[in-house]
Amino acid sequence: MTLKEHIDDIHENLEKDLFTSEAAVCDYIVRRLLVDALDWPRHSPDIVIREYGVEGTRVDFALCDPPSKPRVFIEVKKVGNIEGGEKQLFQYAFHQGVPIAVLTDGREWQFYHPTAQGNYRERRVYKLDLIERDSEESARYLNRYLNYNSIRTGEAVKKIEADYRSASQQREIKKRLPEVWSELVQEKNEDLLLVVMDAVKNKIGHEPTEEQVLDFLKSLERKIGPDKGNGPSPSGSRKKNKGLFVTMPNGEQINHKVSAITFVEVIEKIGVERVKNLRPELKVNATPLISTSDDPTYNQHKSGRYYIMTQSSTKRKKRLLEKIASELSVQLQVEIVDKL
Repeated sequence: MTLKEHIDDIHENLEKDLFTSEAAVCDYIVRRLLVDALDWPRHSPDIVIREYGVEGTRVDFALCDPPSKPRVFIEVKKVGNIEGGEKQLFQYAFHQGVPIAVLTDGREWQFYHPTAQGNYRERRVYKLDLIERDSEESARYLNRYLNYNSIRTGEAVKKIEADYRSASQQREIKKRLPEVWSELVQEKNEDLLLVVMDAVKNKIGHEPTEEQVLDFLKSLERKIGPDKGNGPSPSGSRKKNKGLFVTMPNGEQINHKVSAITFVEVIEKIGVERVKNLRPELKVNATPLISTSDDPTYNQHKSGRYYIMTQSSTKRKKRLLEKIASELSVQLQVEIVDKL
């Protein structure tokens, strides 16, 4: 039988409530999967060790490589009785420096990286339910963390370390998003404003004003609210934001609150196609300044059939405009000023 077929059969028996004790889970789910599907040696009591002694107590399974050197601890509970087992499991793993720990009641499997940082929940990298999850997905994760060859080669440990880092990064992102959002709105981030303005224009055919977009974003900020202690700096302590002030050859002055909008308008007045035809081609972030295709990575402004790259600093935009003016012999005066 394949691992998936074993899981399908266990799934069926779980739904029939055939595993009525912790011993039944140990013998007919955990050991079955380990030796019949995940390639652990059946007749090597120093590799798959039952009731492994740790500091005067015992863990249900120790999976070892080399022999008698635990790499994985598995603590088994009766079906439906998994809550609260983390403390006991982590005590075992802490004393032995075991990199992978598993808590299971046969149906639910919780995979931990005990040697990482954080509380129990933060060191849990994946939770699997053999009834609720697709059997192919269940097989993939059991193989990922518990396959004998993966443990022997160290691949399983590398994978659980990578999964822990990823989970930790996602928690940090979730925690800090309100703070980042607040800063973007308070600083009137030009790329954010431009994206929203372009989206509104494409959706309804009318471009909103910068003030309309800012008022809307601030209303969202009030609903979300930054984390306590992580809000914007007190009034007067924030660095002033900079914008572009451009004087065209005919004396026309262009100065929007969002420097990206000033940048785009100046290029449109000079001529988007003229700028595109400059050689060598102007690039920003290794991407053409003017292109005929939308870039999924960077912010762009659609101007007719062209896309103008707007994701760059105000200083970089100033240098680009000055280079364009020099190459095309256009008399521009470009300044960086405090935003209004």
